[in-house]
Amino acid sequence: MKMEIQRTQCNNLSKPGFDWSKEDYQNFGRKNQLLKHNYHQSELFSDTALEALLDNYPRKWLQCYTMGTNPEHHRDWTPVHIADRSGAEIIEALHKGRFWVNLIHIDKYNDDYASLISDMYDKIGENCPHISNIRSSFSALLISSPGVQVYCHLDTDANMLWHLKGVKKAWVYPADDPRFTPQNYIEEIVAEERHENIPYEKWFDKHAFHAELHAGDVVSWPQHSPHRIENIGFNVSLTTSYASKESRRLIGVHGANHHFLKKWGIKNRSIETKGLIAALKEFSYLASKKLGLLKKGERTSTYISDIEVDHTSDTGTRIRDAKSRTAFSYTD
Repeated sequence: MKMEIQRTQCNNLSKPGFDWSKEDYQNFGRKNQLLKHNYHQSELFSDTALEALLDNYPRKWLQCYTMGTNPEHHRDWTPVHIADRSGAEIIEALHKGRFWVNLIHIDKYNDDYASLISDMYDKIGENCPHISNIRSSFSALLISSPGVQVYCHLDTDANMLWHLKGVKKAWVYPADDPRFTPQNYIEEIVAEERHENIPYEKWFDKHAFHAELHAGDVVSWPQHSPHRIENIGFNVSLTTSYASKESRRLIGVHGANHHFLKKWGIKNRSIETKGLIAALKEFSYLASKKLGLLKKGERTSTYISDIEVDHTSDTGTRIRDAKSRTAFSYTD
């Protein structure tokens, strides 16, 4: 379903942030939205700041991947060694190559980014009474080459994408729709027994909310909406996930359904998040998880690779003599 997108402006803001309408806030987290911000004007995301970040960023938190060209083949997602390169070398290679750099835990690394993200969710919380106790749960800065893609996937926490440089396309598919994500997929992702990447077929796009993002755009969607991304040119974005009373309730319901009801042979497992039963599900799941009573998920990701970033190469990467673990495979 093709959507006509109207972009509002945030030029009247005196500092980095956003100025959404009452209706925008009312729909936040309930509907797919393409809105405006002006974080791209902040010095925190200047070319100089990005290069300095890459110079000094903890290598266990600096992820790098390359991938294939077919969005249906998510298993082509491949790690790339990046630890030995400087910021300038990484940026040069990104412009030449076809890979994706992910600076995870950006808010833990630097207080300025932490403050920006905290202010972001303070403002959303103040204006969205339907979302309780909203707070940042995970944030990452994404720097990526022309033509790369992020395969169709589903994130456990509610999340959104703030675009800062370049142009990219986003497709968002309906949440809780078994055509795209059967219920057991979501339960297994919550239980960390299934990777976030999910099977995708091209016909999905007929049912997508599709948006072209430019610097100053932010796209958001209801929790557990599958989505995928494709770049047009060199791109920089900030992805932020958030927790709230409502989002944690939904995760708790899916977690309890998987660990308890599914094992008891109950096939029609409700995902209702209101009422006493939903509250009991959330409590039993979160309490059992905190006490270490649940079997830890066996989801794995391979971080072994013989590809490394090489700014002197025409492709921005080169092949090593042997495969080995990347530095970010040791992340905590």
